Amino acid sequence: MVRTTETGVTGIRYPSYRWVVVLVIFLLALFENMSLLTTSIINPVLLKTFHFSTAQVGMLSSVAGWLAIPMAMIGGYAADRWGPKLVGGILLAVASIGNFLWAGAGGMGSMIVARIVYGIGGTGGSTPVGNRVIGYWTPKPERGRAAAIYNFSFPLGVLILTGIGAPLEFLWGWQAPLIGLGILGLIVLILWMLLVSNRPDQSRFVPPVQSHYLDEPKESEKIPLKTIIASPTLTGTGIAWALSGWSFVFLVAWLPAYFVMVKHLNLMQAGFAAVGPWIGGAVMGLLAGFITDYVFARTKSLRIARTYLAALGQFVFGLAILSTLFAQSVITVAILLFIAESLNELSASIFQVIPVDTLARRAGSATGWIFLLAQIMVTLSPLITGAFLIHGTQFLPAFLVAGILPLIGGVVLLTMVYPGQLGRNRGAI
Repeated sequence: MVRTTETGVTGIRYPSYRWVVVLVIFLLALFENMSLLTTSIINPVLLKTFHFSTAQVGMLSSVAGWLAIPMAMIGGYAADRWGPKLVGGILLAVASIGNFLWAGAGGMGSMIVARIVYGIGGTGGSTPVGNRVIGYWTPKPERGRAAAIYNFSFPLGVLILTGIGAPLEFLWGWQAPLIGLGILGLIVLILWMLLVSNRPDQSRFVPPVQSHYLDEPKESEKIPLKTIIASPTLTGTGIAWALSGWSFVFLVAWLPAYFVMVKHLNLMQAGFAAVGPWIGGAVMGLLAGFITDYVFARTKSLRIARTYLAALGQFVFGLAILSTLFAQSVITVAILLFIAESLNELSASIFQVIPVDTLARRAGSATGWIFLLAQIMVTLSPLITGAFLIHGTQFLPAFLVAGILPLIGGVVLLTMVYPGQLGRNRGAI
C-alpha cells in the first residue's frame, strides 16, 4: 500500500526493493574484500610449500593493493560513463578468474599473473561501482545505512576467512579457499546481473511509485574530473580517509606482533588480545549508518551528521592509540584499541557516503578519487611501518605516527569537508 497526497508519494508501506540491491552490493564488496585478504591465510603455506622468501610473499601480497590505486579512478569513471551494472559485472568476472588462476598456479610467476588479473577486477574498481549504485538507489536520509552495510563487508570478511578459509585450507589444501572464492564470485555475478540495474526506473522489480520515491539525483553528469579533484570536500575526505587508513592498516598488520614482542604474550594470547578491536569495529561499522542517518534526520544538516561525526571518530581514534603508550596492562591496551577501532569504523562508514551525498550522479568518479588517495596510504603503511621496526622491537615511533595522523585527519575534515557541496560556499549539489 502507498500513502499519497496531492503532491505525490510520501511513504511506502511494503518492503523496499532498494535494500535487495544494497544486499547485492554488500555481497560484491564481501567477495572482493575476502579475495584481497586471502593472502593472510595462504602466505604461511606458500612459505613452507614453495619455499618462497618473505620478500617474494610480500610482493605477491602487495600486487593487488598497488593495482587498486589506478583502478579506483578507472573503475569509477567507467561506472559513470557506461553504468555500474556493466562495469560491476566485468569486474566480478575478472576477479573470479583471478582467484581460479591463482588456485591453478604452480610458481611465483604464474601467481603474480593471477594476482594482477584479480587486481584489475578487485576492490579498487568495485568500491566506486558500489557507491555509484547507492547514489541512485537510496534517498539521502538512508545513504548512511546503505554505506555502513557496504563497509561492514571488510570486518566480516576477516572473520569468515579466519573461521572458514583456514579450515578449508587445512582439509583440502591452499587452493580450496581460492576455488571457493572463485565460485562465490560467479554466484554474486549472476545475482548482480539479474537483480541490479543502473537506476530504479530501469528495474523490472520496482513499481513506478517506488521509483519516484527514491528521488533521482538532480546534479549534472557533465561535471569534469578536474572539478572533482579540485573539490575541497572530496579531496579533504580522501586525505582524512588516507590518514585513517594508515593507522588502521598499522593495527591490522602489527598488532599481534606488538602483543608478542612488547607485552610478551604467546601467539594464542596475542590472537585473543588482538581480536577485540575488530569485534568493536564490526559492531560499530553497522551501527554507524543508523547513527549518522539519525543525526541527519534530527538536524537536517549533512555537515553535522557527516563531517562532525567523522571528525569526532578520528579524534577519539587518534587519542586512544596515543593513550596506549601510557598504558601498562594488556587489558588496558586492549580496551583502548577496542575504543579506537570502534570510533574509526564510525568515520569509515561516513567517508564512504560523503561522495554520494555530494555527487550522486558522479559517485563513481568521486569515490574513485577519494579511494585512490586512501589506497596510496593503505599500501605504503605496512612497508614504512616495517622500516620503523626492522632493527628491533621499538614500537614507540609507529604508535606515535598512528595516533597523530587521525588527529590531523579530524582537523582536515572540519576545515575542508562540506558534504552536499563541492566546497565551502559553492552551493549545494
